[in-house]
Amino acid sequence: MRKRRHAKVLILIVTSLTCLVILELALRKLAWVQDPYADLKYRQQLNQYIKSEHPKNLRLVTAPEADLPGMKGPSVFTTNNLGFRGDPLVVPKPADEFRIFMVGGSTTECLYLDDSKTLTRVLQDELNGRLGADVNVRVYGAAKSGDATDDHVAMITQRLVQLQPDMIIVFAGVNDLTRTINNYDYLHYVDAPPQRVPLLKSMATEFQIGRRFYYLFNRVSPNVTQVFQEIHLTSDFREKARACNNLPISKDKPRVDAVSFANNLKTIAGVTMAHGIKLAFLTQQTTWNGPDEARRKEWQWITCRSGVKYREDFMDEAMNVLNNETRRVAGLYKIPLYDLAASIPKSREFFFDDVHFNHEGARFTAHALATLIVANQQLARNGSP
Repeated sequence: MRKRRHAKVLILIVTSLTCLVILELALRKLAWVQDPYADLKYRQQLNQYIKSEHPKNLRLVTAPEADLPGMKGPSVFTTNNLGFRGDPLVVPKPADEFRIFMVGGSTTECLYLDDSKTLTRVLQDELNGRLGADVNVRVYGAAKSGDATDDHVAMITQRLVQLQPDMIIVFAGVNDLTRTINNYDYLHYVDAPPQRVPLLKSMATEFQIGRRFYYLFNRVSPNVTQVFQEIHLTSDFREKARACNNLPISKDKPRVDAVSFANNLKTIAGVTMAHGIKLAFLTQQTTWNGPDEARRKEWQWITCRSGVKYREDFMDEAMNVLNNETRRVAGLYKIPLYDLAASIPKSREFFFDDVHFNHEGARFTAHALATLIVANQQLARNGSP
């Protein structure tokens, strides 16, 4: 009798473990979610030259939540053999290729748009369609959510210049605004001691099952900062907007560091000039302080930074300070500029939240960028090594 009981217990344990292993493998294959403690666990493994980058040969399936303006899904997000969004990248560059890199944050990354619908892919298709067989244009997305101008400097100086670009397009603004609101140190002094993850939490979140328990718990009692910072494969912008709308509106204006922003743009301009690489800038459009369009404010959440909700008109004013710096630096160095902020309406027709393109927004901007590039005769070979 005792042996039978032991056998039943053993069978139950083996069966349970087998089911857990199958479930873990299935989740990793079909419904992967990021480790909530990845930044803390793997900080020592970060590239010391480029702290923000996508891994090579990444493949994700993302989906917009229901009713997200102008969006449909699911979508496939992939990176190529060198961690960029776009076609495989050949080194050395083929003789007939005109190589463009576009750097930026999430507005350039287009996480919830399919590979075939991204800003960079539509731009590539537009340019090749206009030019026919005369030139083989390849546009690569060297962008990542949260990246700001100091990340762009690192990406350009430590990687892109080695990959024989003919042109680099810089789309920056909103993440620099966020960083300066948070008193970001562009001098990059690190004074705070490194944070550590408790051992049990560290071990549990190595597994997809453990990560889901973490996210389940945080759905019950979410931390406002976590809600704004976490990125999920299925979008959660309604939750971000809800959390933002529950915060009191500050009477203060957001802090803006125009000097550091401009210095980084000048650095990019100097580096590209020294390497004979063509350069183009975009200003950053938002839906802030736009027409009182139905449901426009329903999806806004980036007016909330560091636990504070700022007035739309104040955020729009702050964004315009940085856009004016982009315009000024472009004029100073004679850099072609597509003034997106002055060209595209503040509307959910083009944006699904404060700043992120929906399908129509990416198409509109790519078409306008192609027109700018062709009009400025930017597609002549630069002869870079």
